[in-house]
Amino acid sequence: MDLEYALLGLICLHQGITGYALNRMIRQSTGYLLSASLSHIYPALGKLHHQGLVSSREILLKNRPTKKVYSITKTGEEKLRLWLEEPIETNLDFKAFSQKMVFSPLMGKETILRHIDREVSFRESLLRSRGHGTAVEVDFLDTEKFNLTRAELLWNSFYLVFQKTEEVRVAWLKEFRQSVEAVLKT
Repeated sequence: MDLEYALLGLICLHQGITGYALNRMIRQSTGYLLSASLSHIYPALGKLHHQGLVSSREILLKNRPTKKVYSITKTGEEKLRLWLEEPIETNLDFKAFSQKMVFSPLMGKETILRHIDREVSFRESLLRSRGHGTAVEVDFLDTEKFNLTRAELLWNSFYLVFQKTEEVRVAWLKEFRQSVEAVLKT
């Protein structure tokens, strides 16, 4: 995920937030999805400000340094909305889906459902395409050099983890979709 979109999303959800608070939020809440330090956050905030996507104001504090807080502008909201509606890049590690869905409270119901449906389709196609198990690896194994039984044991163990992980993801995605359908109005 692009740090700038993450910052736009976080600022939209938490208007009037400081760069320091954004850093803390990324580290303590969404850090497993995105990694950024203050040395990355402040230049990105400056760029967003320069582009007119966020505004900032300074708050004078007694006996403390001035605090700068950021809010998203209408232009920033529009850019964020367009990004949220873009199809999610599917990948094996589920990270792109998770990163965008962190901002699902900012999405309409139909956008969320489209993202979920696309991810389910991708995950189910992965399961179908990997249905052969480790047969391909076994077919190409140099059995004069490597022990077939050992290789099959290890490869099958990893294949099983992959398969079970994808099955759990698909089941969760389908449950998530049902919840969205049942609870969200728009």
